[in-house]
Amino acid sequence: MHRPFYFRSTFAVCLLLLAAADVPMFAQDTPTSSKLPLRVTLVLTPEFCATRMARGSQTSKFGFEVGKAACEEFEPTLKEAFASVTTTSEAPKTGDIQLILIPKFVDVGSTVGMTAFSNRELDVILQWTVKDLSGTTIWIGTVQGSAKHHQGNMFTYKKNLKLIVDDAVKDLASQSAIRMSCSAELRKLSQQM
Repeated sequence: MHRPFYFRSTFAVCLLLLAAADVPMFAQDTPTSSKLPLRVTLVLTPEFCATRMARGSQTSKFGFEVGKAACEEFEPTLKEAFASVTTTSEAPKTGDIQLILIPKFVDVGSTVGMTAFSNRELDVILQWTVKDLSGTTIWIGTVQGSAKHHQGNMFTYKKNLKLIVDDAVKDLASQSAIRMSCSAELRKLSQQM
């Protein structure tokens, strides 16, 4: 899967910062890999995948379907950060995994354009909780994804709404992979396992 340039360049900056801080980058057995050598399970519950978020006076009927987009985008993107990613609908108690990744939508913010050709911006904020199999929290991080598209008119509004949600969630997934890859806690843990 081809990732946008900003994902690759931001990831490279992360690696340079870690090297400058003298943080060990990779496990001994994978010195050339840019992935964390960890086997993880991504928990995507039906409630999470059905998340529709709204802001202000909007009702959930007019909200942004961020859950559906996230459940399509997260696994393939996180495979770029971890050696192995499996998806499940509930947190496992046992298995051949090392970490459990639990996403939770926190907030959404958007602008509204005045005309069909005005740009509309969308920000989606997500909190990640990373736990081990015993339930101990290893890392918590908040990530923001953003996108901008035309507002659209009565004929193109729904299409543009889907585009802005999809792009904001793709950015959110990329930013999540970068933040986890740059996490000193996760890097340290990967060397201990």
